[in-house]
Amino acid sequence: MTRDPIKVEDKRHWAREKGDAEDAAELAPGARGEAVETIDAAELETMRARAEAAERKLREVQETFLAARSDLERTRDRLERDLDRKVALRFGDLVAGLVESVDDLDRAVEAGAAVPGAAPVVSGVVLARDRFLAALVREGVTRIDPTGQPYDPNVAEAVGVAPVSDPAKVSTVVQVLRAGYAIGERVVRPARVVVGRLVE
Repeated sequence: MTRDPIKVEDKRHWAREKGDAEDAAELAPGARGEAVETIDAAELETMRARAEAAERKLREVQETFLAARSDLERTRDRLERDLDRKVALRFGDLVAGLVESVDDLDRAVEAGAAVPGAAPVVSGVVLARDRFLAALVREGVTRIDPTGQPYDPNVAEAVGVAPVSDPAKVSTVVQVLRAGYAIGERVVRPARVVVGRLVE
């Protein structure tokens, strides 16, 4: 069974845009005695199959591209988190080293307070210590001084006990031997404390 040939019409925009009937007549199929192009049904089916295969391939390429872009974004986010964590760790190590100098200044203030006539030097050391601590605070570092608070092993290290007669002071920090420091929620150096223990 043979099928009738399919007519192909010229649908190019410039052919449609012509307003002049004469121009349209000239462009009409077969106007100059030319044969009207026909496409065999089998050829049309082949072209349709090729177009569908091309569309499938395009969809596959698009899906692969979107998956690769998603993987790239996840990798970039992970690398940024890793970098932030490494920077925070290094900054914490730097702060832990710097606060040793604050300890030295604290000891100098304590020693100077017992020396008559050393008040001007002590006040200068106190000023230097306070400026140093203010600079640390500006960078997000806080000083941990748990005096009078319940002992918390997350922020303090108990290095001794002291006898107390008041039951309310049992397991509370009665003395801070060395201040602790934290950056946000992270303790970079726990405080060294003495904890109260009830005497009977």
